[in-house]
Amino acid sequence: MPLHSPHSGPYRSTTALIASTVTRLRKKLGKLLALMAVAAMALAGCAQSANVDPEATGTATSIESAPVSFTDSTGRQVELPRKITRVASAGQLANMMLYAMAPDELVGWSSKPDNDTTKYIDPGYRDLPEYGNLYGDSGDFDKEAVLASNPQVIVDIGPWDEEYKGKLDSLQEDLGIPVILIDGALSTSGDAFRLLGQALGKTDLGEQLGAYADGLISDVQTKAATISEDQQLNVYYGEEKDGLSTIVAGSIHAETFDMVGARLVVGEDSIERKQKDGGTVSLTTVLDKNPDAIIFGPDSIGSTVAEDSSWASLDAVKNNRYYTVAGDPYNWIGRPPGLNRLLGVQWLGSVLYPETFDYDMVAKTKDFYTLFYRYDLTDDEAEALLNPASPSPSPSASSHG
Repeated sequence: MPLHSPHSGPYRSTTALIASTVTRLRKKLGKLLALMAVAAMALAGCAQSANVDPEATGTATSIESAPVSFTDSTGRQVELPRKITRVASAGQLANMMLYAMAPDELVGWSSKPDNDTTKYIDPGYRDLPEYGNLYGDSGDFDKEAVLASNPQVIVDIGPWDEEYKGKLDSLQEDLGIPVILIDGALSTSGDAFRLLGQALGKTDLGEQLGAYADGLISDVQTKAATISEDQQLNVYYGEEKDGLSTIVAGSIHAETFDMVGARLVVGEDSIERKQKDGGTVSLTTVLDKNPDAIIFGPDSIGSTVAEDSSWASLDAVKNNRYYTVAGDPYNWIGRPPGLNRLLGVQWLGSVLYPETFDYDMVAKTKDFYTLFYRYDLTDDEAEALLNPASPSPSPSASSHG
């Protein structure tokens, strides 16, 4: 019987069949293993989900809802909500900064914007509740109205001392609502914006406004440093209908004058009837001081002083060196000494020392109102703010670099 060659006849066919069968089995086994792997992964996922530690989940949730420790300008450590959506203002300066930085979170003012102010305040915010001022001796801060607004934090901005620091603690304890204070000094405005941004969870905006303030103040201080002592002007600041209410040198209301290198002629010793950081003086005192320039507050006598014989002998009046500061939506110089001073200090420098503070005040005014009030001024509106009652062409409106 002849032997079969391994490469011929049925042997070759059987080998091919076995090889083919093995190949098919390998493919099926591969698919089966793949399915088993998928099933194993699914089971592992289910097991992992079933074995999630509820305490771990609770920890993550509690972290999200946990309060944040915040240190305000007085050094008080206050626990704030991690996400703040409702803020109450405790004063005029806070009104201004909160409207600039957190209008949608603002639930009430210390005082509503008046008719002159409302043009620059969005209508949606004008009729918010009114609480009164916490600072000062007015005693008109309405705690019940604040509670009715259900704020998560109460913000005040301005000067402080240990007595007022204690008042903040007492208010916080009485209402069960966090109360914070941000220092309102003009020279540290940049830090104030950053600190308020930190408190409200708006760090990017706080940094943006802080950088703006820092750059502006640095430029003003650099320019003022070039004015020698013998070039510094003696200035009187007059308010109210008779122009005889004033502010005193060295007060928070006088910071704009100090920063541009102007000497206020009225000190504490000249005040007849004292008020906070100022008071009233006699016309005789003003005549005796005979200032080089006069700045009148909004709604004072700047537009009529030239026709008033009792003021006519003053050098400032004879030389047309008297100006009226803008007051819309708030005074640019002081009262309240708020963020408008960032614009006011530039304006003040430009009218007192136009060759040194050679600003394009129309452009600066438009930029400021866009940034802080979200209001786009026309050139005419900016000019009107810069020259509300000036008797002579104001150098503040000239276009320089």
